[in-house]
Amino acid sequence: MIETDQAIDFWPPTCHGRWIDPKHESGLVSVIIPTYNRAHRIVETLDSVRNQTYRPLEVLVVDDGSADGTPRVLEEWHSGHPDDPEFTLRTFRQENKGAAAARNRGAIESRGEYLHFWDCEDVMHPEKIEKKVAAAKGHQADIVVCDVGYLKDVPGDIDKVFNCGTRIKNCLAVTDAVDAWMLTSGWCTLAVLFHRNVACGAGPWRESLSRADDFEFSFRAAICANTVAGLEEVLSFARAHTEPGCISGDNYSLSGSRSMLEAYTVIRQNLIELERMSPLAQLRLHCNFIHVMNVALKAGDRDVALKACRAALELTPPHRPFRRAALGLYLAVIRRFSGRALHGFNMIVNSINSMAHAVRIKRPVFQTDVSHRLNAEDGSFPPQERDGHKTET
Repeated sequence: MIETDQAIDFWPPTCHGRWIDPKHESGLVSVIIPTYNRAHRIVETLDSVRNQTYRPLEVLVVDDGSADGTPRVLEEWHSGHPDDPEFTLRTFRQENKGAAAARNRGAIESRGEYLHFWDCEDVMHPEKIEKKVAAAKGHQADIVVCDVGYLKDVPGDIDKVFNCGTRIKNCLAVTDAVDAWMLTSGWCTLAVLFHRNVACGAGPWRESLSRADDFEFSFRAAICANTVAGLEEVLSFARAHTEPGCISGDNYSLSGSRSMLEAYTVIRQNLIELERMSPLAQLRLHCNFIHVMNVALKAGDRDVALKACRAALELTPPHRPFRRAALGLYLAVIRRFSGRALHGFNMIVNSINSMAHAVRIKRPVFQTDVSHRLNAEDGSFPPQERDGHKTET
């Protein structure tokens, strides 16, 4: 943990010119939801928050300049669900500035002892917040993280969970939050409940990022935290964001790959400045940069792929000489080719690795899409994937 005045050195700027006040209402949980053109989704999300077994709750929805019927739908929902002493909804509207700026506005306006950032297309298990607050108090934890399931795109159907994003175990109540962040490949928006003091110390969400902003923010929160508690339960349900105009951006776009590169580069710089670049952190960031390289190749962004490959090469663990050689080959190929030829080379390597895994032989050392498959400690498959289920970061 670092003190708040030291954490301020890592704060990014915000268009709002201020950050949250540490004063809060004891026991209150603030759920902060940015939204943009999601009139057809926001009702289901709000219903899932109102159906929480925990009270008191406040919901802060920040409309990031929607051009559809989102403001009208929010007003109608609020009219049909009047505030009471234990549940309130407040809505705000701003010019289109992105999800991070909207989250910052919601956090600034919040009053809760705990903050939970949320997405406008996703739904909560009814006992999600109750279980997280209980874990926070039981473990005296500053951060509580749960598993995330990804829904098939069937409105209202939360049974078809096909993917868990974070690998959190009940035994993960640890005193080193940065190591916990590394062990679990980082924390996405839907996974984390923050105590207000930690969110205050972490500073604003980085508004220059359209993707991986949740990983970068939660990393700064981990820097400021004492203890993290993990729940081995799928309490958050996310949709695979395939619709156009998602406020959180698109992974496989030029802006998405560049945003991810920026996020992990910032995290790497912070680790170096804090002298926290452990072997575990080195391996995790190595895998993250490989993932960015793959995303950039799929998006056709040769420049980002080149930078990510260089970063992964620099972070290659010393006991992985063959992987270093493979990344050196990749770097040469990226420099030499572009477009379809480069994408084809990437597909060939990944296909070879997929076939190797299918016949249950040792995976080739030149695996290039490892960021969501490797165990951060020893490079093995996590339990979820050994059991036939993939895991994503």
